[in-house]
Amino acid sequence: MMESSLEKLKCLDYEDDFLVNTNNKPFGRVHFAIKGDNPSLQFQEFLDIVQWLTTVIKRDASFLSIDKYDDPNASVNKLMLALRNLNYPGEFPVNKIKQAYGEACCDVLNFLTDEALESRSFVFGAPKHNEPEEPEDAEPEGEADEDDIEDEVEIAEDDFNAGMFSDLHQNEADNLIDPANHQIIESKVDPIEWKTELERVGPRLRTSKNAGGKEWRTHIDQTTKHEGTIRKELPETEASLQMINKELADAVEKMQSKEKYVNSQFANLKNEFQSIKESMKDIESKFQGSSGNVSLLQNDLADISDELSEIKATMDSRGSSMTDTSPLVKIKAALQEIKSEIKDFELRIGVVGHTLLAGQVLIERRGDGDGDVDALEDDDDESL
Repeated sequence: MMESSLEKLKCLDYEDDFLVNTNNKPFGRVHFAIKGDNPSLQFQEFLDIVQWLTTVIKRDASFLSIDKYDDPNASVNKLMLALRNLNYPGEFPVNKIKQAYGEACCDVLNFLTDEALESRSFVFGAPKHNEPEEPEDAEPEGEADEDDIEDEVEIAEDDFNAGMFSDLHQNEADNLIDPANHQIIESKVDPIEWKTELERVGPRLRTSKNAGGKEWRTHIDQTTKHEGTIRKELPETEASLQMINKELADAVEKMQSKEKYVNSQFANLKNEFQSIKESMKDIESKFQGSSGNVSLLQNDLADISDELSEIKATMDSRGSSMTDTSPLVKIKAALQEIKSEIKDFELRIGVVGHTLLAGQVLIERRGDGDGDVDALEDDDDESL
């Protein structure tokens, strides 16, 4: 496909229209068929030639616009979209196109080159073969140039061989069609015409010393010898082949009979095996269902275990807080401090009361010497 695509590219004048504009080197016969030395350069060249071919097909450069700075995946996706729009029949993975070599890339190039040639209305013509010219009469010996003599000799040999072996090829074809005809191929050329042609061409033929000119005789002798050998060995070979054929037929018949016997003997086991296999399928289906249920229950168990661990942690914290006596100790210590403070306050109150009583007594003692006024004040105080 790559060689065919390359020839089609040459028909499209890609060397003048594509290579000159892109500064790329001409493609080889296996350029996109095998992996290149530089994969990135090979991928860029593949995108360039595909973009050029799509432009030739659609006559629109914007039909497939690929920038060299685009991501390779984006470029390949654009290429696949353009191929779908062109009704590309092939289906390949994107990675096959991305590697820029192999069967997928060659098939894409082959398809695009066909479409490009069709868009340009290019048609391959039938081959034209030049008819061989008839040999001219030979000039007298000594007057013709050496090169002309060699050309004439080659033409004469071709015509002579064509005339001599045309009947031989016809006989050979008849022998291939009719398998019963195993006779030696013989020529039907007229000996007089053969000698006349030999006398006309013979003086200008130059043969080397090593050439004996008897190759065809040797071939005929070898053919005759091989025919005798074949006829000698054919009966024995046919007998051996028939014996082998008979042995093979007997062996095949025995194998068929043994196979039927085995099938008949083990039919019950076969049925039992099939029933066991079906029951095993049912058990496997149940096992799969049970496995699904087990997995669900395991998930539920894991969730419940997590919740249980959280509850245990909460209970442990609460139990530790309930059995902790440090707050009670603190309360007792606080009560002791309060009691000691109360005692201090009572002592201070007693001291203050005692001080007040002593002051009052002193005042009363001082008031006894003041006369009746103090007595009246005392009476008023007592009345109050």
